[in-house]
Amino acid sequence: MGEHPTTDEDFHRLVDSIYESALDVAAMPAALDLFSRYTCTGSPRYLIWDKLAGHARLGVTPHGCFTSGASMPDWLPGPLDLPHAGACCAPNDAPALACDGAAALVASHHGGMADAATAALACSGLEQGIRLIENAEVCVLMSGTSAGSISVGQRERRLAHVMPHWVRAARMQQRNFELSGLASLGLAGLDTLDFGVMVLQADLRVRYANSWAEALVQADGHLSLQGGVLRAHSETLQAVLRKLLDGAMRARGTEAASGSWMHITSGGQPVPIIVTPLVSRQPVEGPWQLPAAMMLFGNSESRSVLDAGVLTSLFGLSRKESIIAVRLAAGETLNEIAEREFLSPHTVRVHIRDTLRKTGTHRQSELVRLLHLLPGVNLERASVTPAVRPRAPRPRAA
Repeated sequence: MGEHPTTDEDFHRLVDSIYESALDVAAMPAALDLFSRYTCTGSPRYLIWDKLAGHARLGVTPHGCFTSGASMPDWLPGPLDLPHAGACCAPNDAPALACDGAAALVASHHGGMADAATAALACSGLEQGIRLIENAEVCVLMSGTSAGSISVGQRERRLAHVMPHWVRAARMQQRNFELSGLASLGLAGLDTLDFGVMVLQADLRVRYANSWAEALVQADGHLSLQGGVLRAHSETLQAVLRKLLDGAMRARGTEAASGSWMHITSGGQPVPIIVTPLVSRQPVEGPWQLPAAMMLFGNSESRSVLDAGVLTSLFGLSRKESIIAVRLAAGETLNEIAEREFLSPHTVRVHIRDTLRKTGTHRQSELVRLLHLLPGVNLERASVTPAVRPRAPRPRAA
């Protein structure tokens, strides 16, 4: 394992590495290596066990990180049943856990001073595996063996100084995982929308854009993203964007109406732009504290209204009735529906009549209003018509 660091500088370097690993999993092997040399712990192992799935989410040694079943080393457990009474599954070669030791570590960390007996109790369980944190979903374990290069008392003291930092770092890491997962899910949801969403600062710097907004700007010769800043290629449109954004910034914290503008893309498509203040329900830190507004780009070519399968399950419509209802909500006329679905206008009227009866509506306008209350999704899911995405401008004929 090499020479064992003994100075305060080595200790602080180790602690810095521990907290760095909480933010970046790739830094964990280096942190475990420093931990191994500082505390004379052989084969240090860090394990995040998924209690609900019954397998490891992450395993780390000084040699690397392991996240897939195929790459997990032999010391990681298989999908075993978790013990009862709040206990947690441990590596195969460490069936017992020093549960009281982990609790003592947390208590000494939050309570300040701890006596030598408590410190010894907290660290003596490392060989069996110490539970750093545990909740309903995960259990974070750390284990290792004594290398014996320093006295037992000296190793206990070093472990007592270091382990509370591992506990805190493990909590930070799990919180970061939770926030990252929530953010990914939220952004994935925004990408499914069939209209553009942008979050901008007062200087038109784009903090976020969903896939539709990015595609729209890329296809539109009148707009561009230069260095992460939304730019209009004409002074008139640039002035409009700034005016809309300034109005939203001034309206922050109020219920003022948002500004709007009908933009004509370089391809000739009308795109409604709506800008509204963006206010978080919770305190926001970092660069997101800057004034921000949300800009929505309408999709004038969208055939996206709702999923025909939803209508079938909600109202008991037949497949054909659901598709006709979807087309009605998308603004198609009776003759257009008949032509697209290869039906006679009379047959379409019969389907609409039956749909009105099943949905409890009396007129087509009532039916359309009802359908627009349902969540919008792409009609491609309903196998009705392919999705329409922003089109690049057609080259002019010579």
